[in-house]
Amino acid sequence: MSQGIKQLEEKNVASDINCMVWSSRMDLIAYSNTKGEVALHRLSWTRAWVLSPPKEGVTVKGIAWRPDGKVLAVAYSDSNVVLINVETKATLIKFHIPGEVSFISWIQEKCENKSSEVLKINDDVKEIVKFIDLSKPYIKDPPPVSHLEGSINFEDIKGLTSFLQEQSEFNLLIIGTKHGLIHIRIFGCWNCLILDVSNHLSEKCCIQNAHFTEDLNNLLVTVTDERNNISTVLFHTYIFKTNSLELYHITMKYIKLYELILYLERMLSSITETWESILLEVDKKLARYANHVPEGGVTADFLDLLMFGVCSDKLEEFLICDLTKKGLEKFGHTMEISYSNIQSYLFRHIIKYSQNGILHLSELRGMAMFEEKFGVIGLDSDVIQNAIRSNGAFVIKASEMQQIINHSVITYKAFFRWLYSAIMHLMEEPVPAEIQKMTQQDLNLITEFVQNFDFYGQGSNKKDNEHNFIMERLGQYLMDENLKIKPDMSGNDWTQFMEENECLKMNPSLFTHYIEKSLIQVFNELQINVQKVFESPLTTIGKSIVPVTKFNCLNFNISQVNVSSVNVGNNVVLKAILNPQKSIDLYQISFDQEGRNQVKCCNLYFNQQQSLNEDEVTFDVADIEFYSSNILSVLLRENSNSRKGGMFQLQTASILEHLVEIDLTTSPPQFPRVNVWPLNPRHYKSIDMPVSQFSVSGTRRVCLVLSENKRKVKLYEMECEEDEEEDADMSSVVKDESFVL
Repeated sequence: MSQGIKQLEEKNVASDINCMVWSSRMDLIAYSNTKGEVALHRLSWTRAWVLSPPKEGVTVKGIAWRPDGKVLAVAYSDSNVVLINVETKATLIKFHIPGEVSFISWIQEKCENKSSEVLKINDDVKEIVKFIDLSKPYIKDPPPVSHLEGSINFEDIKGLTSFLQEQSEFNLLIIGTKHGLIHIRIFGCWNCLILDVSNHLSEKCCIQNAHFTEDLNNLLVTVTDERNNISTVLFHTYIFKTNSLELYHITMKYIKLYELILYLERMLSSITETWESILLEVDKKLARYANHVPEGGVTADFLDLLMFGVCSDKLEEFLICDLTKKGLEKFGHTMEISYSNIQSYLFRHIIKYSQNGILHLSELRGMAMFEEKFGVIGLDSDVIQNAIRSNGAFVIKASEMQQIINHSVITYKAFFRWLYSAIMHLMEEPVPAEIQKMTQQDLNLITEFVQNFDFYGQGSNKKDNEHNFIMERLGQYLMDENLKIKPDMSGNDWTQFMEENECLKMNPSLFTHYIEKSLIQVFNELQINVQKVFESPLTTIGKSIVPVTKFNCLNFNISQVNVSSVNVGNNVVLKAILNPQKSIDLYQISFDQEGRNQVKCCNLYFNQQQSLNEDEVTFDVADIEFYSSNILSVLLRENSNSRKGGMFQLQTASILEHLVEIDLTTSPPQFPRVNVWPLNPRHYKSIDMPVSQFSVSGTRRVCLVLSENKRKVKLYEMECEEDEEEDADMSSVVKDESFVL
């Protein structure tokens, strides 16, 4: 019994739909509307979730599913691309693409047609990863962190490491722009290639479509130039075929380092928030006091009170009315808790996990030295060594900050005990018995502490001639500026050893201690140097991508071209281009083992009345998309006042004999026209509404058709039994149900 097409649902939507893409692994469809919202629906048209636009006025330029169906890539009009966890709607990665996105696709390498030797290598990929990645036995990855606004979230969100390890096939996220650039990101994460097609064509162009062959050995890019001429450029991309394992290992390290940097960044933010919540309140009060006394007056007033017991009128008013006894009691109680939390963040998170980066980077440096395998990718061992030194400097600076906290806790206790006693004397109240008497050590600590007050005020940033007061030494480590008070390293044995051996100071294997820099400055330098590690291969990989040939298509005098491509085996690609003149240009591009290619094509039109002139077609072509490797789905629109739609399933095998090889040097090429309507086997389904576009999925056997006003959708099952189709047509009752996105 032959197969038919059965309507399942018909729904109205609240906002115009502009993009629809089916998942190839699950019965889910993602679509966007003109508001910039992205919605995910199940096959029964049950809404799973809706994602609001990142900001007002931003729209969606394209949607692509990761091949395993677990992640959705959304390209926005503000040139940002966001990877969304389909299950949780959480943002995994967000990155910026220079220029407006015009095309996005996510493809993966297919292994079915590979040789047994290659299959064996890919089957053993996990064992190879264990052999190369030596970090797991020695270090533990930090808890997963989601790239979301707000504080750290350790629960119910998968980290980027697991996000990568869940993928069993090598895949690439391809993003094209209107400026002729193609960005290729392995697993959607590492941007390993930026291909400037405009540079190869020596003219500006817009990327309309980019398609890899199954083995990732060739890339076909369809572009339009400033005169709307359509061209297809063929590039050899051997590196993605021959070095996929090496690229896999580097991407794994990229993911681990990316997540580590993100984790450390969130931890530093948490430390800063903890510090500001307790200490900033006192700093603001001291800043106001500093702006009402002459320069140097803050230190002088506090020293007079400490050494002679003399208190100026302004200082007395500040202590009693502004700082207050209760405020000081509250601060003294919470100060220890605050410092304890900061110490925990530093010791259990910052210092512990920042050392992981050294091992990951060292393994990358080992890969770079293995030139036979990784040399063609372009890893630079010197750049990696700079990142290792930056990582080591960050560990040293974090350890230094830990020591500063230990010292500050003792100093603060002594300072606030003394200050509390001074306030009690000024208020002529008895000092509580539990307040310990001041020792000589306490006096020395308080004196050293108070002497830095004016130094902080003068050295900090000023706004409207006011001091941005920082009272203690911890806060300066959390500023993006040099330290005001540098640590005293005079008694350090290692510092003394380095001073006695000048030749060791510039040794690239030794970590540098940047005494004058803050923790934030050293961390920023670490971020930059780690980023450089993965930027250095861009040039090398880019040079390996070689343009082979270019063939010209027609000029439709439109800026946006509808293109659909599919692989037919490992060496043949079918490309369909929607011709505004109510037809389809179908191209067959074949490759041989030497990389030579052959192009055949023909023009397809739909004329139900075969006696009519071929220029007087019965149907316009509204949309095209390959349903599978051997079926082309065509959305038709009646060339009449009713403009009703129809869905045409065309077996490509019936067209191949009509294809004619074209001369690539001819512009535009000449090729025959073929009326598709009488060809068999085929299947046509009438749609009782004007149509604009559709989305089909051969793996899920479904189709979603959008009306001409973009407010109504019809959902179809594509391969049902024909009697089921007839029963459904007789008993179906159309229900117009609205829902709000």
